[in-house]
Amino acid sequence: MTLLGIDLGTTSVKAAVYRDDGTRVAGAARGHTTRRPAPGWAEQDPSDWWGGLCGVVAELDAAGALGGLDGIGVCSQVNTHVVTDAGGAALHPAITWQDRRCADVAAGLTARLDDATRAAVRGGLGTVDPTHPAARAAWLAAHAPGVWERSRWVLAPKDQLLLRLTGVAVADPISSIGLVDAGGTYPAWLDAVVPGLTGRLAPLGDPAALVGETTGAGGLPPGVPVAHGTMDAWSSLLGGGIAAPGDAIDVAGTSEVLAMAAGPGGGAPGIVTFPTWRGLHVHAGPTQAGGDALAWASRMLGLDLPSALTTAAGAGPGCGGVLFLPQLSGERAPLWDPHLRAHWLGATFDTGPAELARAGMEGVAHAARHVLEVLEQAAGTTAGSLAVCGGGSASDLWCQIKADVLDRPLRRTAERDAGVLGAAVLAGLAVGGGSLADLTDRMVAVEREFTPDPSTRGVYDDAHGRYRGAQRDLAAMFVP
Repeated sequence: MTLLGIDLGTTSVKAAVYRDDGTRVAGAARGHTTRRPAPGWAEQDPSDWWGGLCGVVAELDAAGALGGLDGIGVCSQVNTHVVTDAGGAALHPAITWQDRRCADVAAGLTARLDDATRAAVRGGLGTVDPTHPAARAAWLAAHAPGVWERSRWVLAPKDQLLLRLTGVAVADPISSIGLVDAGGTYPAWLDAVVPGLTGRLAPLGDPAALVGETTGAGGLPPGVPVAHGTMDAWSSLLGGGIAAPGDAIDVAGTSEVLAMAAGPGGGAPGIVTFPTWRGLHVHAGPTQAGGDALAWASRMLGLDLPSALTTAAGAGPGCGGVLFLPQLSGERAPLWDPHLRAHWLGATFDTGPAELARAGMEGVAHAARHVLEVLEQAAGTTAGSLAVCGGGSASDLWCQIKADVLDRPLRRTAERDAGVLGAAVLAGLAVGGGSLADLTDRMVAVEREFTPDPSTRGVYDDAHGRYRGAQRDLAAMFVP
């Protein structure tokens, strides 16, 4: 069986063809940009997504990898929304998950909900945050009423791709966390706060159900079955081998996403609890910035990212007392505070680029530790180890820093693009290639394990206490 996985991420479209034993036949990627036309705004041009898809498909075709495809799976960034016409053509720039323009709108919508409704919003978080589709829709209705009136669909990025590839508009309940109620349907309160919203939301289907077949659009061969797919983080869980209670993962991408499978029930404030899917009960916490924060710190130091990683190796654990708080655009889990801001703290005349660069890496690790602490409360158990994948996992130094800060072994997957592999796994499920456990057992492999260095324990425990204290003490400074 041959499967194609596609991941429309925050910084690129990636795709790869796999055999069902996990062998990567060929892969390709095309980058796209995020535009920031106003403070707090973060937009993408959906035509860049389509151009990226066509580019990777052309490269895979040139490599002879697209012949005999049995299925296609797609995942994407979520809490990014694009409004389209009936055929999937975008009517407005996509408002991404990093965009904070709707903070005031979201607060107003939350205030209009009763307590029972709040308890069901966004996986139990209880608030309509600035990335919620209702907040985005309300903002568009107020600021671009012509666009809103002409719109047919409000779609996640993957669902726009699916519409253009198959001609069918669909969504899935996992990507739609916060939109769907416990029964897996769109709740009535959405239309109460934004009239006409539910009529613009696509019908829901299981991530591993078939949408239809390719039409030949985008350069893909026609007639190939396509799965609904899901969000990139969830797809990365599958691509990282998360299949049983106690399994945990760190997806080291543009943001840092930690997730853990557990038994039924559980939950904790600030953590998203997903609807049960095929026996998986998953709790998760996405930060606002991971690799993106380190990329920013690198630019501020006048370095490209590889040079920053090399420079950081010149500093020791704790960075000579320097801390970095990576909340460049607020924070998501577990604080969900759009007003937090980033800082380098504790610099002295002895501080140099090495300490500042390593502090950037350690700051992201401290944000991940904060999430993990609450995640384990939600799951009611301790993670014995974590799989790690994503672009940030390519750095041995960063993986070791995270293992030391988290005080947990990290198992780096052989396939860094776990979201792409997870999308292929969903395609395999959709076309009857085996059970979830069978497919992940065959297709997911561990390349290296990083074990915590006990000599760093005291340094990082102290640094984490100072990190959390600084975050608390500085939070009020940036509230309007």
